[in-house]
Amino acid sequence: MVRSVIIKTLALLPIIKFLLNTMRTLFKLVLLAALIYGGWYVWKNYDIPGWYKTVRQEINAKNTKGALILPKRIGSSQKDPIGFYINGCNFSPSSITINKGEKITWYNKDSVDRQIIGDVFDSGLINPNKSYSKIFYESGTFEFGCSDETANKGQIIVR
Repeated sequence: MVRSVIIKTLALLPIIKFLLNTMRTLFKLVLLAALIYGGWYVWKNYDIPGWYKTVRQEINAKNTKGALILPKRIGSSQKDPIGFYINGCNFSPSSITINKGEKITWYNKDSVDRQIIGDVFDSGLINPNKSYSKIFYESGTFEFGCSDETANKGQIIVR
């Protein structure tokens, strides 16, 4: 009796082995499909910030002095970043118009620390590839420049 049970069990071993391998393969396929779908879903639903949606700008090499060009906002919302790129104490763009309560960010794309000084603010040192932000609550025109070079100025117009 025991012998017949052992023989029947041994006969089922290849079938059990086949089923286990099939289940492993099926699990791997389901996992791969889930990863592909997840990647597609993220790619399809990723919201590119409005400041990155730009119209191609012509660069006047004489006036940019090596500055990076910051794309202009096109129909963007309040939460989209607004700001200036800093490179060699050049500001790009040189002027931005905003509404009261909006935040301006200075992005230091230079290889050295930079300090932005304005009539009503001082950024302190901004490390390379770091940024400084300020919210403007009052209307007016605010000029600013680099601490180590007064020739290049930027301007913020707050409505």
